[in-house]
Amino acid sequence: MASPRHRARVLTRKCLVGLPAGRYLALPPESRTHSLIPVVPKRPTMMIDRLLQDSEVAAETQGFFSQLTEAFTPDVLMSWEFWTAASAVLLVGELLTASFLLGAFVPGTALSAILAALGLGMQGQLWGFMIGTVVGLVVLRPILVAKAQEGGEPSNVDALVGQPGVVTESITPSSPGRVKIRTEEWRATAGDDLEAGVHVNIVRVDGNAVHVQSQS
Repeated sequence: MASPRHRARVLTRKCLVGLPAGRYLALPPESRTHSLIPVVPKRPTMMIDRLLQDSEVAAETQGFFSQLTEAFTPDVLMSWEFWTAASAVLLVGELLTASFLLGAFVPGTALSAILAALGLGMQGQLWGFMIGTVVGLVVLRPILVAKAQEGGEPSNVDALVGQPGVVTESITPSSPGRVKIRTEEWRATAGDDLEAGVHVNIVRVDGNAVHVQSQS
């Protein structure tokens, strides 16, 4: 009895005999025994690995955002620890900027931390934050800004008052002239007629001009 392989070879030869002339190419001897074995292409492993990596990254990203969402629940945000941490961040920002703006929110966060520690809910804490912030911006910030300006050094323009100068261009009550103050020349006005070369003192600063009077 013929084996299945022998029958397959006979069937293949019968099929090849029926082909038109010129359409049949003989296979190499070493490949004839494998002519009926299907050739399976290699899997695109690189593409599959890339897809697997992308899916893993997407899963990790979704996991991170889900953990972040779980961490910032209303119970956590409306706790005295959160308000205390917010106060510390605002104080550090105020020390770095010295603008008396970030620090104006600290009364609000501090009051909310106290209310949270006393057991008040979200609504009470938010009201405390708004009231404390309004007090900080409207009351405390102007006071701190005024204190800082009083203790600071006068600006270059304010420092001109009382300084001596020399008239370089004649001045009349109706026509301004020019004076030299230190190494700079300024547009100047006066209540009297002042000729060039007269020594004067700066009385006040009016915009981009100075008002002077004679030293004599």
